[in-house]
Amino acid sequence: RNGTRVVPLAGFHARMPTVAEARNLGAWAREFGPGGTFWSGRSDGHLAVRQIEFGNETSYGYQYGDNWDKPSYSERAREYALRFRDAHEAIRAANPGVGLLAQGEDANTGSMNWVNGMFNAVPDLASRVAGWTIHPYGPRTRWQPRIDRMIEQLGSRGVDRTGLPIWITEWGLSSDDGRCLSDNYYWDRCMTFAQAANALTTSVADMRARYGGRLRAFFVYQARDQYRSGYSTNREHYFGALRNDLSEKGPYSAAVRALLAAS
Repeated sequence: RNGTRVVPLAGFHARMPTVAEARNLGAWAREFGPGGTFWSGRSDGHLAVRQIEFGNETSYGYQYGDNWDKPSYSERAREYALRFRDAHEAIRAANPGVGLLAQGEDANTGSMNWVNGMFNAVPDLASRVAGWTIHPYGPRTRWQPRIDRMIEQLGSRGVDRTGLPIWITEWGLSSDDGRCLSDNYYWDRCMTFAQAANALTTSVADMRARYGGRLRAFFVYQARDQYRSGYSTNREHYFGALRNDLSEKGPYSAAVRALLAAS
């Protein structure tokens, strides 16, 4: 009703999907992709799903209790790529108008183990990927090295560096209008809404200037605060574009709207 096109996340927290679960994404594409059964008789088919994100931060160790230097990490990268291939083949057969997004980053470890594990298992992986996802929280001194390293790591395995599609499916700022929080990913943890607005606007402009058309998507995390103002000092509770009661965060809410309107 409000004109939003959804990018579904096929999630499997702290585990890997089965072959059947991966292949079931073909049913998602068949129903909700362009021309899918869900849109039959409707006038809003232009909002059909065009991408599905496969996994959430699967290359990070926190879900699995390991790190980049453990055998389980490389094995997870291998299995991820194999299940990605299963999902891709099912989607392609069901509705080729839907692309699949892959976890492209090394979780800020500097290790090639994730990328190597994927490509060793599925050498033609790049031809199956509609976009490479990354969550580069923090100021430019943090996000630029992470994105640049993803480009270089994937490029070393044959992915075209100049055309590599970058999908930032999470990026955000935690703010309760100057009240100090536990952390803010190297931003000021006592950030005001005005400071958050400036940080968002400047960061996106800098990313667009550096990566140009390779920057395909930028998702602001998240829609509203998880709890009311003053409830806690946990940074995770205050990433919203709006307050918990859906009231405005002043200039930060305005900056998010301006970003969405311009994209």
